Amino acid sequence: MRAMENNLSDEVVRWQEKLYNRSTRRKMRVRKLKQLLGAVSNQRCLEVSAGDGVISAQLRLDGGEWTTLVPDAAAQTSAGYFLKGGLRILQDETIDEPDHSFDAVVVVDALERMRDDRAFIRECHRVLKPDGRLVINVARRSFLGLFNSSWKKKGLARAGYTGTEFFDVLKDGFDVPETISYSTGLVEMPGRLCEAIANKLAGGLYNMPPANAGTEEFYHYTKLYALGTLLAPLMWLLSQTDQLLLFVFQGRNMAAKTKRRVWRERRTPVLMDGRSIAEAALNTKIGTAAPF
Repeated sequence: MRAMENNLSDEVVRWQEKLYNRSTRRKMRVRKLKQLLGAVSNQRCLEVSAGDGVISAQLRLDGGEWTTLVPDAAAQTSAGYFLKGGLRILQDETIDEPDHSFDAVVVVDALERMRDDRAFIRECHRVLKPDGRLVINVARRSFLGLFNSSWKKKGLARAGYTGTEFFDVLKDGFDVPETISYSTGLVEMPGRLCEAIANKLAGGLYNMPPANAGTEEFYHYTKLYALGTLLAPLMWLLSQTDQLLLFVFQGRNMAAKTKRRVWRERRTPVLMDGRSIAEAALNTKIGTAAPF
């Protein structure tokens, strides 16, 4: 019985890795994260993930001692196919680790899930060593995203971040020397369409296998792999063109490498009447103190 369960688990991992190799967007995300993260061998690293176990496994290929936190039991089950240790559920925005425990913290598609994102970032700051680094990936919130409520159905707390909002949530405890914008709508729109089709075929999130996955899931994976193989040349071509478009258009994803510093809340100065300095300047004629 145990041997059969192990064989089924190995088969799930094999199919998920094959599907990952057909996903332009997921591979692009891992490539950007590794670029910002740098060398991790002989370092303690914390990953906060939405539950994509393949991405977690890819980050571990470069060495280091890893701990992964996921949002719920379903994500823990999914990631558990790939991670045999160091996997726990994140309780609210609290990281149950001692102060200054990690050389690096990597947040993958998880900040949008945090009800209190600033409290979570402060926790990341607390568990990092004084010279530690935070690498974080988020979706860019577009104007159209204000009218699209699909993010609520996914259990997210927000549709994403603007560049200003992203910096604002990090600024109290981190310097942000490097930010990468990647993957324009040319890749994201067809990629999300393919993802929606894949989730429909799989009857759930295709990249998060359920407990006791079996014949039915493997049947879906076969169809998904065939679809991915068919579309792979087109997505590769779009990804190459996407690199050129980034000189003109903003990417739909942002990834930042930050450097920990002493926590100091930065608040925008306000006047006695509650207006910001910028607002006061806009409402006053330059060169005169007169109110007209």
